[in-house]
Amino acid sequence: MNSRIAIVMLLVAGCGSDSSKPSVGANKDNVCSQIAAVACYDLYQCCSEGQIESYLHVADPRTEDECTADVSRLCEQKIGIVDASITAGHVTFDSKIMNACLTALIAPDNACSTVSEMLPWTAACMDSAWVGAVGTGAACSYGFECAGTDTYCAPNRVCTALPTDGMVCSQAGCATGAYCANGTCRAQVATGGMCNTNQQCQKGLYCSGNQTRTCAPLRGPGETCTGSQSCKSNQCLPGTCSGSTNTCFADTDCGGRCSNNQQGCQMDRDCGNGTCSVGGTTCQNANQCTGVGNTCVFPNTCTLSSCVGNVVCADTQLTVDYCNGAVSSLPNPP
Repeated sequence: MNSRIAIVMLLVAGCGSDSSKPSVGANKDNVCSQIAAVACYDLYQCCSEGQIESYLHVADPRTEDECTADVSRLCEQKIGIVDASITAGHVTFDSKIMNACLTALIAPDNACSTVSEMLPWTAACMDSAWVGAVGTGAACSYGFECAGTDTYCAPNRVCTALPTDGMVCSQAGCATGAYCANGTCRAQVATGGMCNTNQQCQKGLYCSGNQTRTCAPLRGPGETCTGSQSCKSNQCLPGTCSGSTNTCFADTDCGGRCSNNQQGCQMDRDCGNGTCSVGGTTCQNANQCTGVGNTCVFPNTCTLSSCVGNVVCADTQLTVDYCNGAVSSLPNPP
């Protein structure tokens, strides 16, 4: 279960708090105070007073201890249902997962933003600390109570396996390795298989091509690309259409310019009417000129642009913002 609800959204600001770094040691009974301690430490380490007041919905300054109390209450308002499920034995709390995540979310000393290939907490916060314990076929009240990633709490309040290839799609979708197509789950396609969308391809692949499309491996830094969806970094560095400042990934993105007025075009007829070579009547395409050897001649031509430059996948690079990113990624109950 990977459900985590972001509990704040703040903008980056300068560092400068003297507050003590929190000591992480969460369990099912103190988890809200632990989340609050990390949240408020990051806020007071990296955010302005105005941003902190905005998050807490107050008009007057708050101390860090008052912030911790406020955030803890906000968390406790949301945790009641999960506590009931834990008491009933339908959910367990994994302290190891929670503590690893909270530790990764604490802003480093004197650093409120860094540049990295991956958010430092991505791996640590990948899984939820609230783990479903209800097996397939047993009664459930909420989706987070069902054990495993490929089960869900069906409308009949029973934990049910997600449908696989050939089965009718459920309201929760299909099992891992399958996708929903016209109401039926289908197995995702391997490398070289035909596709229409990226969803149809197995993990690590994308749907490549224009006319005949097939699943192909995502491309690494420096490899040619046709769009950001084809890159592991999800960032394809574009080229430039010749004769303009328009960006492009392929020649087909550029179009052309008319020889008579430099307006955009795709073919000669876009630049004005032609005349039939026999008879001289006005025409817009060859079908309008009848008779042997009679063709439509266009006096103005459409010169197609080309996509120039090194169109390649970029390295993954992002700004790690501990006032915005880290605090907004704090793990909240499902």
